[in-house]
Amino acid sequence: MTTVRVIIIGGGIAGLATAVRLINHDIKPVVLEKRPFLGGRAFSFYDRESGEEIDNGQHVFLGACDQFLQYITEIGGADQVSLNKRIGFPVIKRGKTSWIKAKNLPTRIVNLLALLGYNHIGFIGKAQILWGLLLILLCNTKTEAKHDKINFDQWLRNHGQNNETIDNFWNLIVLPSLNDQITAVSAKTGIELFKVALLSSAENPAIGIPLEGLSTLVGENARRYIENNGGEIHTGVAVDSLDFKAERAVGVKSVNGLLFTGDAVVSAVPAAAMLRLKPTKLINSNIFFKAAKYVQTAPIVAIHIWYDRHVMNEPYAAILDSPLQWVFNETMLKSKKDTSQHIVISLSGAWEWKDRPKNELRSIFVEAMKESFPLTREASIEKFTVVKMLDATFRVTPGSRLTRLQQRTPITNFYLAGDWTDTGWPSTMESAVRSGNIAAKFIVEDVNSGTLKR
Repeated sequence: MTTVRVIIIGGGIAGLATAVRLINHDIKPVVLEKRPFLGGRAFSFYDRESGEEIDNGQHVFLGACDQFLQYITEIGGADQVSLNKRIGFPVIKRGKTSWIKAKNLPTRIVNLLALLGYNHIGFIGKAQILWGLLLILLCNTKTEAKHDKINFDQWLRNHGQNNETIDNFWNLIVLPSLNDQITAVSAKTGIELFKVALLSSAENPAIGIPLEGLSTLVGENARRYIENNGGEIHTGVAVDSLDFKAERAVGVKSVNGLLFTGDAVVSAVPAAAMLRLKPTKLINSNIFFKAAKYVQTAPIVAIHIWYDRHVMNEPYAAILDSPLQWVFNETMLKSKKDTSQHIVISLSGAWEWKDRPKNELRSIFVEAMKESFPLTREASIEKFTVVKMLDATFRVTPGSRLTRLQQRTPITNFYLAGDWTDTGWPSTMESAVRSGNIAAKFIVEDVNSGTLKR
């Protein structure tokens, strides 16, 4: 029996997850990636100035990311990630530290009890937050379309929240999770975020961290799994156009004229890149694809500082009332035994910082570190570098749900994957894996029904 062969455009997490799932159904994937490495927007590289291997940004995941964790396990990377049992992290505000930390108890109420010891909000503020969480628990965003028409800040203020609770709690979670300010994200997405993160199982909000470089974790592990199981990976191949036969997608052509034929094609690239695939007229004239033109993106800036000594004692911390947002102790997270310490400052929704020159960023954030981490005042800086990801994630603004396309398209044998597609999740590694799983599910269904012929 002839094996079904599927061409996948894009070697990011979505494309790789699609390939892994297809292999599990005895379908041969052929992954084409234009860059010389895999991982998409999750990769590591050797920084020329520092000489260090660093991730392009500090990626984290939550205990709720079950499909991402399953994917990592399948490709052999389970021992390359660390996941806490419960939520727990320090929050520093004007030199004072308080914790949001849950006890190791088997009930989801521990996530709410974790707020009781959080001292950056007073008693009345905590009562307001608990009231807001109760309303979120009772809210049905699937049947109430109004929640996708207003921003989350508006919704919160309409339901008993104020500057104290929004600045010190709600936006503390929203900004790093959705890569946008709370005034920009839709109420629908914000409500769903807290339903999953704090109001489901006790394990859901626990923070997980990669222990290896991202290129190893999500890239090379996937390459090894796919190639060892009969799939193909081709890097350095930029796709120019889709190839059709009798209005069916049967392959793709590279910019160098190479033809890769198959029984189906999956686009696992960002929306803008998908819309540029030739023949663009076929895609752009189809009403199904038009909404993807309005997908917007948001930037992330990562600032790497190497100090000559240890200046931070926790693996990570959130910072309030400071240019700092989240600070990660990369030396501790990667279990390095260095006497120096590598710190990563992760700036989400980083429009304010994306165009600033490196020397200006150094001046601002070195000083900010001194204010929140006193040990840096006596330390020397050995290396300093900045990584800017201008299109790091798609935005979840009010109405943006309409721009997220389904994975099965009206073009026969042409499918979509990517965190921006309709997965029900914001722009995360979990959403990327889910999109690949859904795309593969549709392909398997179409093979079994005869729509997609061998």
